[in-house]
Amino acid sequence: MKNQRMQKLKEMLLNNLALKIIAVLVAILVWVIIVNVSDPSQRVTVTGISVELQNEEVLSDKGYIYQVESGSNISIVAKGPQSVVENLKSSDFYAYADLSERSPDSDTAKIYVSCTNEEIANKVDIVSQKYEYVQLAIDNKVDKDFPIQIDVVGIPESGYVVGEYSTSPTTLKVTGAENVISQIAYVEVSYNVESMNADVSDSVKPVFYDAEGKVVKSDKLELSRSNVQLQIEILPTKWIKVNYVVSGTPAEGYSLSGYTENLTSINVAARKDHLANVSAIDIPSGVVDITGATGDKKIAVSLAPYLPSGFRIVSSMTVLEVQTTIEKISDGIVNIPVEDIEITGVAENYSYEITTVDGDSVLEVGVKGVEEVINNITVDELSPSVNLTGKKEGIHTIKVTLNAQDAYTIAKTYYVKVTLTDMNAEEETESDEAVDASVVSEKSK
Repeated sequence: MKNQRMQKLKEMLLNNLALKIIAVLVAILVWVIIVNVSDPSQRVTVTGISVELQNEEVLSDKGYIYQVESGSNISIVAKGPQSVVENLKSSDFYAYADLSERSPDSDTAKIYVSCTNEEIANKVDIVSQKYEYVQLAIDNKVDKDFPIQIDVVGIPESGYVVGEYSTSPTTLKVTGAENVISQIAYVEVSYNVESMNADVSDSVKPVFYDAEGKVVKSDKLELSRSNVQLQIEILPTKWIKVNYVVSGTPAEGYSLSGYTENLTSINVAARKDHLANVSAIDIPSGVVDITGATGDKKIAVSLAPYLPSGFRIVSSMTVLEVQTTIEKISDGIVNIPVEDIEITGVAENYSYEITTVDGDSVLEVGVKGVEEVINNITVDELSPSVNLTGKKEGIHTIKVTLNAQDAYTIAKTYYVKVTLTDMNAEEETESDEAVDASVVSEKSK
């Protein structure tokens, strides 16, 4: 009996198709449950996936250039077994957009993403992605050459200044979208020379600025070169004298009474070997000229043209200004008492008497000069003198020596009358007269 029941159960299990299908379904369900319990399905976000642009030549061949406004990097949501998706990296995926599929109306191209890791590719599904399309900004591609400006900042070491500076090359070719290029007002390189005492030669990155001085990003531009070579001279300095003369004569009837200048030295810079050989700058005669002047005259002389080659002025004043005072000449008289005239060269046995040629006791000396000067001329300043060396007894007309100054002139040559008397001859005469008187007296007796 027992054997019969077992036989019937065996036949039912082996021959009943419906039961077999149910068994299979139950087995699958049990497997799914087991899998999900041990390694459940999970969603993760993968970021930083770069989007490659394909067939870019469809734009460049038409003279266009583009910038990616959005969609150059994307993130995705991936689904799969926890053990797989929890280790996903951006490098497990490849994203691209085909520019030949660009929509002209919106300048967009669809982004395609796939898993490139073959070991897990069939276990991972991409559920969603940020940015379905690459958004492009398309513009005409243009080239433009910009001169490179140089901005040297900072102060070199004391006793040094910034000399000449330059870049190589002097211009930079820039390629980019027309709307970006049009924003550029100038290209500049900047360098800080604070406390330096030697020449600079360095590679410097140029910066682009708009008309308001704001930086225009260069990552959207193609440059003929990314850096330029900058050279800056750092020169030693030295103070040197400024030499000049006032030349020429004023108009007739006028005189130069004095002059002043605004500087006597300047600070210059040059190469060290050149600087050592120069101690002064000489302004040629005829530059500071008062010829024909009838009044005060201010003469300005730019000093730079008179410096040796390779020198430049670094002090604040670069122009010599000479202020001359021109005054009208007046006639005047200086009265010299004849007793104030110094007599030299008189022999010991001579006495003298001095008068003017006309026999007066005062010599009137005519002088010419500016009124203020001639009104203050003294006898001591003129130092009048006559020299009687070698003169014998008698009346002599002698030239008076006068000490003239640059500020005035003496109108003419002056003479005095000097009477010399031989004192010994007078004594002999007196003695002879005494003898003659004695003889006469004796005879009368």
